[in-house]
Amino acid sequence: MAQNNDQTICIVDDDDAVRDSLKIMLESCSMRVRDFASARDFLECAGYRDCRCLILDLHMPVMSGLELLETLRAQKVEVPAVMVTGRPEPQLAIRLENAGLSGLLAKPVDDCELLDRIARAISSAQH
Repeated sequence: MAQNNDQTICIVDDDDAVRDSLKIMLESCSMRVRDFASARDFLECAGYRDCRCLILDLHMPVMSGLELLETLRAQKVEVPAVMVTGRPEPQLAIRLENAGLSGLLAKPVDDCELLDRIARAISSAQH
């Protein structure tokens, strides 16, 4: 299958197994994927430059997925994002919405739901 290079998905998750399984699933759908073990790794390589959609882990050491998203928004980087978490926190709903989050999914992530959220996030960013 040829990769769809205009649909680069960036995964930022400190859990190697989650990151690897998401990468394999997305690549099997012909998406180009870049993955990062931390928010710092993502920021240091300017991973957002070719990123069409971010998949962020909410809970990571040093900088959470939400803090990464808020940092990008403060820098006027408007890449759409889908957050995943093993520990949902309803009190974060307003911060997540203000950061322009395109969805919050509980781990383990349902592949079809994630693909749908990615497609909607990319589509809404193009309008």
